[in-house]
Amino acid sequence: MSIRSGRQNNVWSDNWCTCSPIRSLISPRAIANAGFSLDATVADIVADDGQWLWPQAWYDLFPVLINIGSIQITPNMNDRFCWKDLEGNLQGFSSWEVWNCLRNRRNKVLWTNSVWFSQCIPRHSFHLWLVIKNKLKTQDRMAIWEAGSATNLRLMCCPLCKFDRDSRDHLFFQCAYASEVWRSVRHLVHMENVTDTWDSIMQWMELNANSRTMDHIICNILVSASTYFVWQERNNRLFSHNQRSANVLAKIVIDTVRLRIMGFRFGRDPNQKKILDRWLISKNNIEVDPG
Repeated sequence: MSIRSGRQNNVWSDNWCTCSPIRSLISPRAIANAGFSLDATVADIVADDGQWLWPQAWYDLFPVLINIGSIQITPNMNDRFCWKDLEGNLQGFSSWEVWNCLRNRRNKVLWTNSVWFSQCIPRHSFHLWLVIKNKLKTQDRMAIWEAGSATNLRLMCCPLCKFDRDSRDHLFFQCAYASEVWRSVRHLVHMENVTDTWDSIMQWMELNANSRTMDHIICNILVSASTYFVWQERNNRLFSHNQRSANVLAKIVIDTVRLRIMGFRFGRDPNQKKILDRWLISKNNIEVDPG
């Protein structure tokens, strides 16, 4: 807290100096016996010359008070909240400054720009982030949690292919069903060299994370849409027993990506025209940048 008028801070209870709260050092009885009110502000305890008005004997009883230097009161200015940054400097209080000091710091991951970018579909990107962090409630993780005696996790199997327990690496896309979906859509973005293993997909995302070409942007949208709808199908089969074939799900992925592409602004680059042709999008349905 930066003291100016001293009228907005309780001298005993608020955090306005390095020794605060002073009430933790000096008892309410001692404060009252010295003739001070428990509601006193900082300004009430400061003389015109900036010296403190508490009894001289307190410096012997509470030596920590010696560390509180004199202050200059500015009557017409409100006290200001401050935040001490990581270097120990006082900054103006803001939620950003607080978050910046408290947040967990790690090295920037290579794949971040493949997940979060201006053209992404937010719910798909959030889901892809969960996939990358391996935070989905897959059966292999639930087995470790020991979900309870009512659920025999040893008998669980992947609801898509009915083979093996589902896991992140199995669902994306080593499962026979998910692999068929992935192979049905990846040719549209020339990702035939990316196999149906999660390691292969992660390697591609890390390698192309900083590319801002239209082709790679669409690749990122396709990857996140594929993981999103495969997970959705997995949950549908577990909880509602609704089933869609791999071909139907692949078409949903393609239609979703196509709809997102139709919201892009395209220039007159011939390569971008090839993208539109590949995705069967008419130029009449998109906005063309005249520049």
